[in-house]
Amino acid sequence: MLFITFDMSGYYDGIYRELQSRYTQVDYFNTATFKYRYKNILQKAYSFFFKIATGKKLKNYYKCMDFINKISCMEYDITIVIRPDVLFDSQLNVLRKISKYAVAYYHDSINNIKRKKDVIHFFDKVYSYEKKDVKDYNLHFISNFIYFEDSKIVDGPPKYDAFSVMSNDYRVATLKKVALFFKQHNHSYEFYVMKDGELPNDGLLTYMAKRMNNDEVIEHIKKAGIITDIHKYGIQDGLTFRVFEAMGFHKKLITTNKDVKTYDFYNPDNIYVIEDVKNIDIPEAFFKTPYVELPQDIYNKYTVKSWIDKVVG
Repeated sequence: MLFITFDMSGYYDGIYRELQSRYTQVDYFNTATFKYRYKNILQKAYSFFFKIATGKKLKNYYKCMDFINKISCMEYDITIVIRPDVLFDSQLNVLRKISKYAVAYYHDSINNIKRKKDVIHFFDKVYSYEKKDVKDYNLHFISNFIYFEDSKIVDGPPKYDAFSVMSNDYRVATLKKVALFFKQHNHSYEFYVMKDGELPNDGLLTYMAKRMNNDEVIEHIKKAGIITDIHKYGIQDGLTFRVFEAMGFHKKLITTNKDVKTYDFYNPDNIYVIEDVKNIDIPEAFFKTPYVELPQDIYNKYTVKSWIDKVVG
């Protein structure tokens, strides 16, 4: 088994552990951890103009060549690639050559990362969590999953009502509106935004320069009663990992993603969908009523084991 990810947070560590329990050999490479320093100013300048001309980061090619060279003489029964768009065509050709069966998983929409469309043909199957891409490009649907082990889950009263963490983009305006609603209705929250450069102090959100890893996110989730999810509306509608964190920790969810209503785990007692971000009005009863446990068969469908069962058969 060859497993390649681009994972800055640790979402796929559970996949790797489960693969190790099933296969005699699993070679794992996380391209997000690869480093490369330009050899000289000319190489750096060439990379700059190469990106302008092609839209591709030549640095990604250099970063990945060491592991591509390392595996080029191998032969794998199954290869799984998360974010194959990071690799260049010549590198994907190597993977295709050494793999009896190659699968890709897209956890971003093609609308968000255009190159994903161009690399579909390198794989026997491509899975996506974006229903529109599945329909438009003849892909195979699979959602994200509960990425952590049950041992992470602990009982105990929440220290604050809601938690959210996200990158700094156009969704921040919506998160501020949710935060303002919470303040006006005396609900406590911890809303974090990861941002480069100067960190604002707007009295609503907490800005941070360093990205939270999964262990840090999990510690915050344990202290919250509700997880808040502001999806990338207008760009992608696939369910984010926030949704599955809520399910895995038996927490309630507030989300802007209306598509969550089409899933078998949707229960309005557990999940409140913000239909209109300009008019946020979350009922008080949603905060006061307990979480309703899911049927075990539905919960099991969204575990790491079930995800792998579907992807590798």
